[in-house]
Amino acid sequence: MTSKVPPTLKAIGHHVKIANENASRDPVVYYWCLMYAAQNAMKIDSKSPDALQFIKGLLSTLEQIKGQLKNLDAVTNETVAQAHLENFALKLFNFADNKEKAGQVDKAVVHAFYTAGHVMDILTLFGELDEQIASARKYAKWKSTQIFACLKDGIPYVPSSQQPDEPHDELADLANFAGGGTSSGQTPQPPASPHSSSSSSNFSPYPPNPTYGFSPQPPAPPTHSSSSSSIGSYGQNQNPQLPPPHRPAQPAPSANLSQPAAPVTVTGRPSDAEFAEAKKYIKFAMSSLDYEDTKSIVENLNKALGVLNKYTM
Repeated sequence: MTSKVPPTLKAIGHHVKIANENASRDPVVYYWCLMYAAQNAMKIDSKSPDALQFIKGLLSTLEQIKGQLKNLDAVTNETVAQAHLENFALKLFNFADNKEKAGQVDKAVVHAFYTAGHVMDILTLFGELDEQIASARKYAKWKSTQIFACLKDGIPYVPSSQQPDEPHDELADLANFAGGGTSSGQTPQPPASPHSSSSSSNFSPYPPNPTYGFSPQPPAPPTHSSSSSSIGSYGQNQNPQLPPPHRPAQPAPSANLSQPAAPVTVTGRPSDAEFAEAKKYIKFAMSSLDYEDTKSIVENLNKALGVLNKYTM
């Protein structure tokens, strides 16, 4: 997928960039970043020739990916997709946040904050962001800007752990939702890859690659084209139409899972907040299935059961 975005569609440039970076690493992120870019591009400019050509290229690429990954729940099921993207973004966020607090800032940290913040944008495809994700998105974009500026100008960076007034306390439990470690304006274009940093050369902030059997190949009109082809070559003389996302029923958690010991029975029913909390844990467990992360799957399902078990008979 070309990264040359028409000037009128500059607003989606970050998401196209992140999509391309994950074309092989994580095709689910690749697909949904392009879906977000396509939907927003059509709102911004679907009439100018350059924008129209670009949008048609996006739609062609989306159709190709969906055809290749039609059996993957994280592409066809929005609930699973949302959990996958949240998990991906929060793992990057936690990596960058822990490094930042330790004062170990570099290009990899900038890139991780930058990517996490913009992948959180993608979650708006599935509805309004909850308060924690919205706060994390704002913080990640701010930190990527702040650290980038310090590195660029050679200014010593003071980590948030040494700034007691920094508004970060509300983000402390984000890591718990991701099943991982502890969390203790406009974003600049960061380095192309976190691997370019010498201090982080032996560690990637990206989650482990699930195996999808996907090999990204940009479509051509109507024959195969190399990855360096211009998106404009994909255009056809027709108005673009975004494929509607599939919305199958949300899968239910298994009834045979191990449950926390000695739950306290409470009369009535869970509150809306408790249902939302349980749903979030279940989504993260579903996302962890893609990574075959047994520990995270069990931990998150048990957390969901812990919220609801006290209401069982």
